[in-house]
Amino acid sequence: ELCGALPGAAIGLPLWELAIPGQRERLRRAFAAALAQEQQSDWIELALPGAASGPEWFELRIDPVMLGPDHGLGAVCVARSIEQRRRLEREAFAAAMTDPLTGFTNRTAFTAMLAHLADHAVPGCIALVDLDRFRAFNLRHGHAAGDRLLVSFARLLRQVTQPQHILSRVDGETFAVIMPGAGLGEAHASGAAITAALAEVALGAQQGELPFSASIGIAQIGQDADVALRTAELAVTEAKALGRARVSACPPRLRVLPRRGQLAPELASLS
Repeated sequence: ELCGALPGAAIGLPLWELAIPGQRERLRRAFAAALAQEQQSDWIELALPGAASGPEWFELRIDPVMLGPDHGLGAVCVARSIEQRRRLEREAFAAAMTDPLTGFTNRTAFTAMLAHLADHAVPGCIALVDLDRFRAFNLRHGHAAGDRLLVSFARLLRQVTQPQHILSRVDGETFAVIMPGAGLGEAHASGAAITAALAEVALGAQQGELPFSASIGIAQIGQDADVALRTAELAVTEAKALGRARVSACPPRLRVLPRRGQLAPELASLS
């Protein structure tokens, strides 16, 4: 079935016809290279049509073989399935990039995505969402209750953000929202929707529970991911200084200069 032989046929399809259409030329070139060099090829990975379940990943090695003085050089192809290995690799990669508590991407994935957008000059904004008084909540109710609160907040964040937004948990009680293509006005409106939703939750909190809110800092992505992140962090600090439970964009006097780790002179003098 894999080799495409028809019932009763002694010869199946040409080797390169075994691959899915997008990879046939790659297999054809590997076959020609093996014959030209008269030595075994390196292992190559590609998808073959496989069974009814769909394409399956294999690794192949093509070895030249002398067929005889009258037939010249031929080849033997050895193929072995690597589907299980690739599945495990995908699962390991997903685990390395995912926050196990909320299911959001983690800080590693967030910084990689932010750097990718900045490097490719993709316009947009980021919002850092920091839950207010979360440590006090943990001390009063315990870490298990804190984890349940974080899971509930993650669920709320999914509900009030847009499908194209990328959600991450970047620290204990700090979340990030990447908004590709959004301007500061749209980003501010998205942040306001989060604070409004949290206000409704606080009003419905049971007696004795600690109502919680969030301070949100927004920043444009720009051409430097580190500058965008530092700017959003400064905006969060300002939101907390102004009383928490609000959205803030870093004012010009607290801007971050493009060089990594360097703040504007105005901020340096304040510190």
